[in-house]
Amino acid sequence: MTRATLFQPIFATILRDRRFGYVICTATFLQLALTLLRFPSWPCPIFHTLGIPCPGCGMTRATLFLVHGEWRQALTMHAFAPIVVLALALITVCTIAPRTRAEWIADRTEVVERYTGLTTLLLSGLILYWLARLLILQSAFVRLIQN
Repeated sequence: MTRATLFQPIFATILRDRRFGYVICTATFLQLALTLLRFPSWPCPIFHTLGIPCPGCGMTRATLFLVHGEWRQALTMHAFAPIVVLALALITVCTIAPRTRAEWIADRTEVVERYTGLTTLLLSGLILYWLARLLILQSAFVRLIQN
């Protein structure tokens, strides 16, 4: 396999799709607002269907801890929260920025993705993190998510 085959841009493709960006931003900000205002928000469909937490379980509360500057609690809830917040910020900027600026950001992101495989590494890390929490600290993980 060549390097171009191994490291296909994933995130840059999302950054270029404004309609998908609007959907992501709307759903994310609605979920955060509902949780912040203590209204019922969307429950995790995987957790409620299969009884196991998904790789993103706890991310909403971790994000809110970050917004409030409570880094320790955020990282305890979900270690990938800062990365997800950064990704959501980039998606938001590319969704609302002028198209030339959004393309400039997406082009730079694509270069980073193609040469480093960063997105693939982060997604792999997320899955490994989830498996470690699920297999090694399962009872603590479930308690953390349910609180």
